[in-house]
Amino acid sequence: MNTQNEASEYFQKKQAIIFRATTIKSGESFDCGGFVLFRRGGRVGAAIPTGDDYINIHNVHPGRSYSLDGDDALPRVPGNFLTLTVDLDDVDMMDAVIAEEFANRIMSFVRTDGGVRKEIISDPWSWAEKVIAMSGDKVSDVRSYPVIAELCLVNRLREAGLLTDVANQYRGPDAGIHDFELPAFSLECKAHLHGDPEAKKGELVISSENQLSLTGQKPLYLVYCPLEASGDLTIASCIAAFGEPRSEIMQKVALCGFVEGDFSWMRPYHAVAEPLVFEINDSFPRITPAQFPDGRFPSGITKLTYSVSLKNLPSCPLDVFIEAMKNGKSPVFEV
Repeated sequence: MNTQNEASEYFQKKQAIIFRATTIKSGESFDCGGFVLFRRGGRVGAAIPTGDDYINIHNVHPGRSYSLDGDDALPRVPGNFLTLTVDLDDVDMMDAVIAEEFANRIMSFVRTDGGVRKEIISDPWSWAEKVIAMSGDKVSDVRSYPVIAELCLVNRLREAGLLTDVANQYRGPDAGIHDFELPAFSLECKAHLHGDPEAKKGELVISSENQLSLTGQKPLYLVYCPLEASGDLTIASCIAAFGEPRSEIMQKVALCGFVEGDFSWMRPYHAVAEPLVFEINDSFPRITPAQFPDGRFPSGITKLTYSVSLKNLPSCPLDVFIEAMKNGKSPVFEV
């Protein structure tokens, strides 16, 4: 087939997609040879088959109003699929420019030449990121690393037998004062992302006036987790390491706003170094009510957010801290 015929065939396929997208009714689907064009409610788009494998990806948005999802229940079509759809409430498909852009995205999604189909099915998250980079859009749900740091700590505390009740002792997602309330002590987990221009190494943002307050007579410790945006540490891998049953930890992650199969779920990180533990005592830099007249925060102040530096503060490696606590000993903190 010569180049002119290929261009003509490509144009005809695009026109067919535009025609179907502007006339299709909810519940209809059309076999277009290698992919399915369908509409469900207010969303219209294309689906490519993934064989026996259901791909758990949801709410990934490679462009304004577009969504990339796994699907096993297309209108009148059995099987497993990846779908790329657009919300008709947000776009005017009768606008020629929008319809042309929609057809171009669908053609890119359903093509089979050059191994593109295999690439999309094997790693749809990476494919979506390439589309986002080309279109100039940005991935907004990238701040999963604080939750990953907490989940890593959940697993290590469970392995040591220090955390035995995830629902009641892992309090961070429930808006607890501290991230962990264990029988003998409390823990606050803070993650630092290497390379983040808004985060200084060894400096923490304390997001409320109560975050470093003691609860009862229990000692409070802060765990500092340095991470970098690469590697194989994801929300998905942390939950897999949690084991079964997963329902409690899945509920906690959902409270943090993360949906299984989205970008944040698969965003990779790795630990730059072993986390450090700091004791929150009178020597630790923090704001407390005792520093104000009458021993209380000023009237009308509803929230305090401030930064503290960990430089030259005594610390203890997390593995050493956990071993000491597991054996009922006092951890040693050194500068």
